Amino acid sequence: MTDVYLKHLRRVVSKGRVYWYHRKTGERLPDDETARIRRVLEINEGLTTPSRRVSIGSVAAIANQYRASPEFARLAERTRKDYIARLNTITDLWGEHPVTSIRREHVIAFQDRFSDKPPTADRYVTVLRNVLAFAVRRGHRQDNPAEGVGKLRKPRDVQGHRPWPDWAIERFLATHEGTMMGLAVKLGLYTGQREGDVLRMCWSDIHGDRIEVRQSKTGTLLEIRLHSNLRETLDKQERVSPIILTTAAGRPYSSSNFRHHLADAVRAADLASERLTFHGLRYAAAGQLAELGVSIKGIAAITGHKSLAMLQRYTSGAEQRLLGDAAILRWDEHEQNKKLENRPHETGKPKAKRLKRKEK
Repeated sequence: MTDVYLKHLRRVVSKGRVYWYHRKTGERLPDDETARIRRVLEINEGLTTPSRRVSIGSVAAIANQYRASPEFARLAERTRKDYIARLNTITDLWGEHPVTSIRREHVIAFQDRFSDKPPTADRYVTVLRNVLAFAVRRGHRQDNPAEGVGKLRKPRDVQGHRPWPDWAIERFLATHEGTMMGLAVKLGLYTGQREGDVLRMCWSDIHGDRIEVRQSKTGTLLEIRLHSNLRETLDKQERVSPIILTTAAGRPYSSSNFRHHLADAVRAADLASERLTFHGLRYAAAGQLAELGVSIKGIAAITGHKSLAMLQRYTSGAEQRLLGDAAILRWDEHEQNKKLENRPHETGKPKAKRLKRKEK
């Protein structure tokens, strides 16, 4: 490592590899030391150079107003940090331009700049859409050209979070019975909550046969009845901290630390090839409820989804299986009835009765 002190230089170690970032802007820096030093100095010089006055109605001005708005403050802390980094990129590109000059083709061209990383490209469009929506609400323009811009199609091998199959859940819980990771998976599955909300669950949130959850993303307060399997595990768990899920040292997990532990536990259960994520448990919970015939509104009462269209994505797999099973069973029943009808009739014996489909 260089002996030169560089302001705002941040070193991050992930999975045994060292990454460098500019702390102020969040920019990923080159691995080469010489190039890294040069880039840090360039960024720092730009930060210390007196900036030109921000014009009223410019993209930079609207972005600054958005960052200071109640809408932005209501976002989760992690989301705000992510938005700030992307807002910096947007203002670097369009900061001096009037917000009214942005057209739909500009938004699509901006998305195309990051087309090699579809999730990143879609995230930039989301932030830009929110800024332009803010501009519309404040009367700076009449329309939002980012509205309706579709997401880039993800490659087949990185399609979002997949639900944990039943057999994978059983194998994981059998491998990690009585461990903190086993409890974590049960909390995620039987409450249907996001990772961050599960990590913040406290023992004081449990009231009788229910657990109270304040969702950080939406602010929604939920009271969820404890599943008997979860209740039994919680009753056996030693309470070493106000937080339910803790490290071996009794401290709360950070998001990155928890994911490392979960990844290790998944490998230990010989499930690494399944590409399981914690969010996949939320999909699994919604899917299992759908297979049991629970209504979309009933599932939303557990998961806290505000958009039923979004919840439909979580339950589409279960719905497909149920409809597909019904279709195949009906088809099979029809073929069996044809065989019975075409079978030679034996004298003196009654004709075979037509099969009747059992009504559910």
